[in-house]
Amino acid sequence: MRTNFAIALLLLLGLAWGFVGCSSSTPRSPTTPDSAATDEHDHTDHDLADHHASEAGNEGSANADIVAAFAKLSADDRALAEKQRICPVTGELLGSMGAPIKVDVAGQPVFICCEGCQENLLAKPDEYLAKLKK
Repeated sequence: MRTNFAIALLLLLGLAWGFVGCSSSTPRSPTTPDSAATDEHDHTDHDLADHHASEAGNEGSANADIVAAFAKLSADDRALAEKQRICPVTGELLGSMGAPIKVDVAGQPVFICCEGCQENLLAKPDEYLAKLKK
């Protein structure tokens, strides 16, 4: 009986913690715009939560994932992607959703966070290239 009560209490605390974590407003980095305002692409190939892996309190594992994602690139591409740092479409850190994807835009290599960003990048290349120059 006491064990059941303890288990129920732990489950209740876990649920309460989950709700508190979901409603907390963690300030975003000034270099990472709010993707809810800029994210216009289709998320059928991934979950929107993937964009915010580093905001969920998993900074250590998110950083390790980014390092692993960049390791999949050639040395030249890795250097370019590290210099670019963010996806011009979503404003998310490159590598936060796997290996950054290289797209040729008017002869310039541009890295995006996921395949879902490619359509928007190619539809409005000048807009997104301008974001990278800032």
